[in-house]
Amino acid sequence: MNYSGWGKLHSSILSRYQSINVIIVIYFEKIMIPSEIQQAMYGFMSSHVLFVGDELGIFDLLAQDNWYTSEEIAKNTGVQAFSLERLLLASVAIGIVKKQIDKYQVSEHIKPFLAKTSPNYCGGAFTHFREISTQSFRFLKNAVQENQPQWKQFFGQEENYSPFTDLYKDPEVVDNFLSSMWGLGYLAAQELVKKYSFNKHSCLVDVGGGSGSFAIAALEQCLTLHAIVFDLPSVQSYLEQKRSQHQLDKRLNFVAGDFFKDDLPIGDLYVLGYILSDWSQQDGTNLLNKIYDSLPNGGTIMILEKLFDEDKNGPIETAMMNLAMLLETRGQHYSGSEYISWLQKIGFCNCQVIRSSGEKHLVVGVKP
Repeated sequence: MNYSGWGKLHSSILSRYQSINVIIVIYFEKIMIPSEIQQAMYGFMSSHVLFVGDELGIFDLLAQDNWYTSEEIAKNTGVQAFSLERLLLASVAIGIVKKQIDKYQVSEHIKPFLAKTSPNYCGGAFTHFREISTQSFRFLKNAVQENQPQWKQFFGQEENYSPFTDLYKDPEVVDNFLSSMWGLGYLAAQELVKKYSFNKHSCLVDVGGGSGSFAIAALEQCLTLHAIVFDLPSVQSYLEQKRSQHQLDKRLNFVAGDFFKDDLPIGDLYVLGYILSDWSQQDGTNLLNKIYDSLPNGGTIMILEKLFDEDKNGPIETAMMNLAMLLETRGQHYSGSEYISWLQKIGFCNCQVIRSSGEKHLVVGVKP
């Protein structure tokens, strides 16, 4: 074959190869996994990056104003620099950490939520997700097939078991749980209490108030208000610690009791924060009736919960926690109108929804 013939053949082969290559690229573009599926596939990994980075103090260090190399971070946190680099790169990829050449820092808008000395620190909420939810979701298939909590699978307990029974027995577990509740609750409570006038009330009773996040936020908002946190005895030491930190010893009291079995403390405003979503509708109805009977005429109930949108298409936080309730409790989440309907059946009137900019909202009702 002469050179001109070879040149023509080479051009023909190259042309065909390029055409095939274009077809291959187009083909793979068409079958690329959608971002929604990718996010769901890798979401559990991102969660553990967040939890571990917080637990090891890495994000707390990076939430300061300095930039650090991986070697400096490793030295400060007692981890191995080589493996730390992988965790940091993952943190950058999901947007928690930013990188400049070989140094790292937590992204500016995230700093207040990961610095452990910040009043907006939310890491206390990670404990429950890390220790309980990541375990329970392994049994999601069982829960969907059986329509039952999976206590036996991850607690080794039978059907009539309540996870709160063991939770409140161990002081360390109680403190971790209450820290989680504080992390989830205080920031949202600070916003919500600004949207309601407490001046007409004299005593707020936070039923199952746990860490006291809502009661404390309300007391800080209204200086004439007094409050009682009503919960099991093992909550008292944590609540008293928070009370002292916020200099509310004279206006915040603790009363020990079981809200299903014992009489409620007297007040003109009762709060249920993340309570109704933990229990069955029948248990919730019993508790609402009990509060209704305890309130004076004109008294108010507040339900503090995540809410579904009215079409139940979201938000994602509520939808995911609704699944968690299936696995971990006998409760579920509702829309605002469903809560209002529930309150009206009990006898409450003038019901309304007060929304925050976040995921926790208020449903308010008045006893006529």
